[in-house]
Amino acid sequence: MMWARAAGFRPYSGHIGATRYLREGFTCLANPGRKRDTVLESQRITSLESRETNQGAATPSPLPVRARQERVPELDGLRGAAIFMVVVFHYLEQQGAVTTGGLTPILQRLALMGWSGVDLFFVLSGFLVGGILIDARDSASYFKTFYIRRFFRIIPIYYLWILVYVVLVGVAGPALRARSNSGLVLVSGRPIYVHFLFLQNLMVISFTGLAGAWFSHLWSLAVEEQFYLVSPLVVRLLSARLLPVFLACVIAVAPVLRVVLLAEHANTWLVSVLMPCRADSLAAGMLAAVFWRREGFREWLSQQSGILYAILALLFAGVVVLWKWFPESEARGTESVGFTWLAAFYVLILMLALIRREGPVARLARIAWLRELGKVSYCVYIIHLVVDVACHSLLRRASPATTDWRGAAVTLLSAFATFAIAWISWKLFEGPLVRLGHSFQYRPTARIGVDPRQP
Repeated sequence: MMWARAAGFRPYSGHIGATRYLREGFTCLANPGRKRDTVLESQRITSLESRETNQGAATPSPLPVRARQERVPELDGLRGAAIFMVVVFHYLEQQGAVTTGGLTPILQRLALMGWSGVDLFFVLSGFLVGGILIDARDSASYFKTFYIRRFFRIIPIYYLWILVYVVLVGVAGPALRARSNSGLVLVSGRPIYVHFLFLQNLMVISFTGLAGAWFSHLWSLAVEEQFYLVSPLVVRLLSARLLPVFLACVIAVAPVLRVVLLAEHANTWLVSVLMPCRADSLAAGMLAAVFWRREGFREWLSQQSGILYAILALLFAGVVVLWKWFPESEARGTESVGFTWLAAFYVLILMLALIRREGPVARLARIAWLRELGKVSYCVYIIHLVVDVACHSLLRRASPATTDWRGAAVTLLSAFATFAIAWISWKLFEGPLVRLGHSFQYRPTARIGVDPRQP
């Protein structure tokens, strides 16, 4: 089903410890000639870590390349908008296409491209996580710190989610099947276990029953994890001059790859979920991060309001074309150039939110409830489908539907319950683990314009 194939994103957070400043202070005392360079490097690492502190629920915030202690509300709002689009899309499409009269068919048509909230998540991930890597590329603890922080942010709740399903199927599988709306056997074994290795986007898995709500949308986490494996190497190995060239090539090659695969009659779902096929959105975000760190680019961008809004109108017109004729994520027009067009659209929205802080895009991104939703978007994304299925099963003894007032009320209750669970998870489970991960800090490189062998 189409609703089972679209979704996507992830929060991170952190704090700045005091031990690094003590360590750097002793280094400067021991070698006064290195003091100025070490302080400059410390300021750059501080900028990096303080931007990670700004992220609350999906990705770190790299507003101008200076140390910032406060959150960046526009980024929380964009994350909130992305997860809102995905949740609305799934909650409406989960019941299948409704053709009878009423409000549901209209809402389904309007929300038919809500799956593209995943693309916004990809752009944000490329921009924010990519920016972290760019700033820390010379850190002596570059790989170690990055992967430890990602582990504590992503793995615990994700693995817990998989394990809860495995235990439920093992302990109460027949009872769950008897009470389910479909009566289908719950999927187990290899199709579930591949999720531990983030390989679920490399094969076609036929989910049935509860497993569909539990796992079908987690392909996007695999895309991002595979991105996390590749991007640190790319940023570390390529020079500052070659990195944007490489990213531009990735953006250009991804739609060509999708077209070639479609011409070879590849599975359309795989074309929409393989990481190389979706790399244009991630690379576009990273490329935006590269240019955002150039002061001249930010100054130029701030002076081009008219041009930026004109381009935004043009890109939006293209989105309307996709919504009208190619609204599904597996439509040919979407899989050929549509994903790349959406990436450009969301990159420009991101730039406008950051550079025009009093403009309409930034004002919308600062809406309070969007910001709060964005802070817990990772958990919301993982659990929202199962919460909806469970609420409808317990309260209505039926599959999710919004065609009558009872179904609509239960769906709204599901949304609020999802947010409440995610908020509690962040406060009691995810947040403490993220802080533990951020006790590992990016250390300044030993190569700061001097021979490290000098006393």
